[in-house]
Amino acid sequence: MKAIVGLGNPGKDYQDTRHNIGFKVIDAIADDERITIKKNSYNSLIGIGKVNTEQIILVKPLTFMNLSGQAVKAVIEAKQLDLADILIICDDVNLPIGNIRLRSIGSDGGHNGLKSISGVLATKNYPRLRVGIGKDVASDGSNLASYVLSKPSKKANVELEAAISKAKDAVYAWLEKDIDTCMNSFNEKVKD
Repeated sequence: MKAIVGLGNPGKDYQDTRHNIGFKVIDAIADDERITIKKNSYNSLIGIGKVNTEQIILVKPLTFMNLSGQAVKAVIEAKQLDLADILIICDDVNLPIGNIRLRSIGSDGGHNGLKSISGVLATKNYPRLRVGIGKDVASDGSNLASYVLSKPSKKANVELEAAISKAKDAVYAWLEKDIDTCMNSFNEKVKD
């Protein structure tokens, strides 16, 4: 079994915000695979299904972003998963809008969800898929929270939908191949 965890914040107020891109990727996979995500277990909404021969659990933590690690740890312990068998999907303001980036290990990059997961698991060694949401903040980062918690424009939404599709393709590849192969296939060079 492999777990695909999309990070976001629960509730209607956050539903269409940039910070909830992880939830949107999970929803897109659930739609494709006809997996119902509704069971409230492990501090998360979950859905269990199969992609080809791989059993998967789709996870949308209900803990809010800053406490995502609690939900991730609960799933790992309940399903007895190795860290290599989870994929965390989150937004990334440091990537241009629409770009995606897979990593097998890494820093939290200032992302509070990843910071929580790394803290609770006491490691940074878990696969993650970052989806670029761009950055429109002051150099001191003062309006970062309002940016990630806001809803994108119609134009940005089109770019984010394309990124969700790319992210979904990367998830399907990760289910079948090793993370290094996926990184070589999906990581785009970011232009300066």
